[in-house]
Amino acid sequence: MTDLAARLDGGLRDIRHSGSSRRLLAYAIIASLSFIAYILARVVEGAAASALTAVGVSACGWAWLLARALFDPTPKDAVWPRAVVAVLTGAGAIASLAAPGGLISGMAIKLYAISGSAALLLTLIEPLQRHGWTITPGELRFRIITVTVFSALVGAAVLGVWFDPEPIQTLCAIVGLGGALAATVYRLRHPLKKAARAAAAPKPIRDEDADLSDRLMRLLQDQAIYAEPDLRACDVAMRLGAPEYRISRCVSRLGFPNFNRLINHHRIALAQSLLSDPREERSILDIAMDCGFASTGPFNRAFKAETGTTPRTYRRDNIRTK
Repeated sequence: MTDLAARLDGGLRDIRHSGSSRRLLAYAIIASLSFIAYILARVVEGAAASALTAVGVSACGWAWLLARALFDPTPKDAVWPRAVVAVLTGAGAIASLAAPGGLISGMAIKLYAISGSAALLLTLIEPLQRHGWTITPGELRFRIITVTVFSALVGAAVLGVWFDPEPIQTLCAIVGLGGALAATVYRLRHPLKKAARAAAAPKPIRDEDADLSDRLMRLLQDQAIYAEPDLRACDVAMRLGAPEYRISRCVSRLGFPNFNRLINHHRIALAQSLLSDPREERSILDIAMDCGFASTGPFNRAFKAETGTTPRTYRRDNIRTK
């Protein structure tokens, strides 16, 4: 029970600390609700159908924002896409509720047609952009499937105008709803990783720090002091008999922004070797504590920052391929 509670706590902390996941889930929920409203508007009548239609016509806009969250999962979206969708939503609602033939209705219809067409085109473009993320073979397949399915849905909806548009468009909305939910689940399980950049060359180490840097690395590699919980720079300085500021200077010039990043780098390397070992049966909490972490929350965040994925996903994917 303790291990299960720790895992749940770690998962909840990951979601709370991941702005990109919150953004993705928010757009997925709103897009799904708009798809559902569009579908229900086809099966009810009267005022309810009008109200549902006013909500459902915004589905193409929310689908675009969802696509942006899927393929460029930054914590916050830009203002202009949300402004475009706000205009699309308002114009669509007015066009569906205003009396036909009037000036306001006519302007709303034209504005909705322009903004809706733009949203559909931009939704198709989103999977084709890299945005600085790593495109793995699995990610490439996901993007190809997304483009193919979305193109087929738009094509079917357009061609359906010449046949019997209502059932075809309703079917397209149902498939679109399923696709949006499936894509959201996939992205949550397979988060994008930033493309690797060429490592910055370590700054030249001053002569008096060269020996200290060697001693620091030997302390980490030979004695594995990084696995000690609550390890601080002052503790290492005391062991090496050097001022703490010199330890910080060596850490910086070895290519790490601070002492904690250096320690976490070695801790996560150890965790990766344990998680990818099929003979290792200990829980993720036990492995985290053996690597120097006090709980799964900090471990999950440090692991994801270092590798781009969660410990649970890393263990599953690496053991599966062995």
